[in-house]
Amino acid sequence: MAGQLDSFISNWRRIHKQTTTLMAVAPNDKYDWKPCDSGMTLGELMNHLWIAEAGLVAATKTGVFPKEMPPQIKDTAELIAAFDKTHEEAIATAAALTPEELAEKVAPFGPDKAMSRMALLHLTHEHEIHHRGQLYTYLRIAGCEVPPLFG
Repeated sequence: MAGQLDSFISNWRRIHKQTTTLMAVAPNDKYDWKPCDSGMTLGELMNHLWIAEAGLVAATKTGVFPKEMPPQIKDTAELIAAFDKTHEEAIATAAALTPEELAEKVAPFGPDKAMSRMALLHLTHEHEIHHRGQLYTYLRIAGCEVPPLFG
């Protein structure tokens, strides 16, 4: 499992770098903008990416989501710095889990939705990639020039 975890973390770092490269083009003056009434604002989406990762990794470790979340940030550079910091903390948390702990089941979404800690870590990738896709769409609609996904 150690080799799998190393590969997982390497891929996680790659995903994070792609996300923060995209985030860097978000203008501070558009944080209250949203593409439709039912959607998150750009600022909410940007904040959701880093706050959710921290929450998912905390739930991976403890089996429950944190009761309190950090406050939303309305400055792109500050938000990316917070995301970078919590991302490194998340990696350290994941790297410290033993193979036995990674295989243990946790149920942060409810008792009928138990999954291994490793599966929950994989969910962090799915979650980030999903919302990064939304962020690409938001930024394009808002008139921002976005970086290529791979490149």
